[in-house]
Amino acid sequence: MPRFVSLLIDRAHQRYLGLGLWLATFAIVLLAGTALFGQLVNQRMVSEAHQMLEPQVRLQQSLSSTLGAMRQSVTAEPCSPAFHEQLRDIAFLPDGLNEFLSAPNGVVRCSVTADFAPYDLGKADIADPSGASIWFDEPLDFLGRPGLVGTIVEHSGLGIVVPALPEPVAATNLLSFELVNVAPGSGFWHRAGETGIFAAASAAHSWAGVLPLHRGGYAAVTCIPGGRTCIATTVALAGVVTAYMPILVTAILLAAFLALGISGQIHALLRHFWSFEARFHRHFTPQNILCTYQPILSLATGRISGCEVLVRWRDVDGATIYPDQFLPVVEKLGLGRELTEYVVDRAFQELSTQVPFQHRLQVNFNIFPRDLDAVWLRATLLEFEALNQRFDAVIEIIETDLLQTEHAQREIDALRRFGIRTHLDDFGTGYSNIENLARLPVDGVKLDRSFAMAADGSLMARVMLNAIDMIHAAGHRIIVEGVETPERLLMLRATGQVDFIQGYLISRPLDITRFAQFLADQSLPTPMRPQLVAIN
Repeated sequence: MPRFVSLLIDRAHQRYLGLGLWLATFAIVLLAGTALFGQLVNQRMVSEAHQMLEPQVRLQQSLSSTLGAMRQSVTAEPCSPAFHEQLRDIAFLPDGLNEFLSAPNGVVRCSVTADFAPYDLGKADIADPSGASIWFDEPLDFLGRPGLVGTIVEHSGLGIVVPALPEPVAATNLLSFELVNVAPGSGFWHRAGETGIFAAASAAHSWAGVLPLHRGGYAAVTCIPGGRTCIATTVALAGVVTAYMPILVTAILLAAFLALGISGQIHALLRHFWSFEARFHRHFTPQNILCTYQPILSLATGRISGCEVLVRWRDVDGATIYPDQFLPVVEKLGLGRELTEYVVDRAFQELSTQVPFQHRLQVNFNIFPRDLDAVWLRATLLEFEALNQRFDAVIEIIETDLLQTEHAQREIDALRRFGIRTHLDDFGTGYSNIENLARLPVDGVKLDRSFAMAADGSLMARVMLNAIDMIHAAGHRIIVEGVETPERLLMLRATGQVDFIQGYLISRPLDITRFAQFLADQSLPTPMRPQLVAIN
């Protein structure tokens, strides 16, 4: 999962993601368009099927009405002269049916015109739940019509010989069909069209009506009410494509442009959803906040006297993100106080449980100028105050915004009354100025790392010495960060004015386990050297 997420948030993969989205969207649009086109084809197939079934519908209606008239009107003794007369009256009805029988229990005894020896039709092909029995393709020799076959329908002892209808004709040569009579179970009788179409179309998936899943084409089964007569229709995909080629090409081009627009919108939403700011906001939780600790060396004692708590954030793909990337987002979204509370809580849990008890440490926390609120800061640092015999909490005001001098003075004085010291961070960059140095009652000033990392003899290196003199003259303790070489350490020690240093010469920022080990190593009785070995 993290590897997949990294593909979504890595800018280098955005082009491929956009292409993949277009291809996926195009495939979906094309599939939807194919289904819609198939739906139109299906509607046309069903419409033509209904037209071909229309004579069958009329025949069924005639059969139903004629059988009803026979049961009501033919009351004479079967095969009597009166019986024949009543049947002849029925034959004159304008329904196209004129051959009627007396066939109790499937044994024909006479017709509308003649009496003859009983003729047993045998077992009916269909015994309808309504009481009707049907014999398909029955030879009519017994009626004196040798060589002819017909369908016989019997109900209540009265029968009708159903004449064969003209074979239906499809309206278009793209359509193939099979007309069948269907039994209530699973049997059916071919009546017209191409044999085998009904069986295959009935076995095809229901999606075959809108997608070319039936032998490379579309298939549909349409039945008249009651389902006794059905027609299966098929249309070959190749024939449809050939017939509608210009329309299909235009539709594919439109699908490509539509997919381009849709995928562009989706891509924009994904870029926003997986943008650094959005995912930071979603996953800004205590669980994703990490603390590292950069040791601070006291030049007076030559030992580690404290640490600066540096925050990291664990991204959704597991990558560790440094503050220069997410602090602007924190400030923009107004999450500074929440971040400080998360960091203080995490640092207290780690330091109080893993730092050796014999080490008294100054613990420095960074805050935004807008969060300089003595009451809130004291409440946030209350757990450190409870262990004041082990830890001294210090607030470092980072230079991301212009300090309101009068407000800052009040809050810094209040913090001092609460026993919390304050430092100005990154002096010499951003909004730092001499007025803040002179007027704010801070306890210390930290020179920005750009001074200590400047080359010997450079303007920045000379300005650093002047800044140290100025801060010392203002009566503040001096911390220099970014110390990376023994020569720079010796130079700072030689000024006699620098109180603390930090940088890679002393140690890189360490996780709590390595920081605790680093402090334990400092307790070993080894001679003090002019510098400590950097830990990677």
